[in-house]
Amino acid sequence: MERNRKRGWVAAGLFLLAATSLPPQFLSNLDPERPITVEDAAPIPFRAISAGVDWTYNVRRGGLNDQGPGWSVLYGAMRSLEVGAAQRYVTRPGRNALRGIASGDLEIHALYGLLDETARRPALAARVGFIFPTGLDSRGTDLQLGALLTRSFDSLRVHGNFRWTRLGDTVPTERSDRLEGGIAVDFLASGPGRTDTLILADLTVRTSPVKLGDPIVYVEVGARHRVGVQTIVFGGIGSEISDQPDRPRVLFRVGISHVF
Repeated sequence: MERNRKRGWVAAGLFLLAATSLPPQFLSNLDPERPITVEDAAPIPFRAISAGVDWTYNVRRGGLNDQGPGWSVLYGAMRSLEVGAAQRYVTRPGRNALRGIASGDLEIHALYGLLDETARRPALAARVGFIFPTGLDSRGTDLQLGALLTRSFDSLRVHGNFRWTRLGDTVPTERSDRLEGGIAVDFLASGPGRTDTLILADLTVRTSPVKLGDPIVYVEVGARHRVGVQTIVFGGIGSEISDQPDRPRVLFRVGISHVF
């Protein structure tokens, strides 16, 4: 009996050791659309794999609402180097294609951390991505180049993103070059001694997908909550500030991510 009890304690200890050796899910790692647009300048840790899924619903002005799922996978290929892939599907793909939103296009990217954050400087990263026309009503392969920075102020962090997109194929009324910039803040909302809930908000400005169109301003707020060492649930709400007749008045997004 005593020997079996000792074996039980040894097995429990080995199980806990294995669990603690697994890479944790970092609450503060901000990935695009998890749940807001802006991301931070920190690549995923070396050899970690993070997978996430979500459902997004757009309540559009004019009543032509759309919705659909999205997924993403990130991998720490090297120290300071993250590679990933993502895909999103939406209803009304033909109409969304005219807005510059493709349903089913495959996006791959690499994010490299150029500088770590110190007391005197923010973290800085470079991002390159390709969007392949694997979806409905899609044309051409798009190139994206971006720069990201993150700066911490005690429990508050500030993030800045800049991105240039070159479309591989356009119609006469469509812009071939698009610019986008965003700023975001996040802070812990948990009680003293706890770090399981993060509140986020961002503001992004992007050029219109059509020529002579006004810039598009988008605001979002959201939260990330850790429900386990390796699992995070997230949710967000956003709105586009423009005079477009079918603009998304309210966007809802909920999802879950897990690290392996």
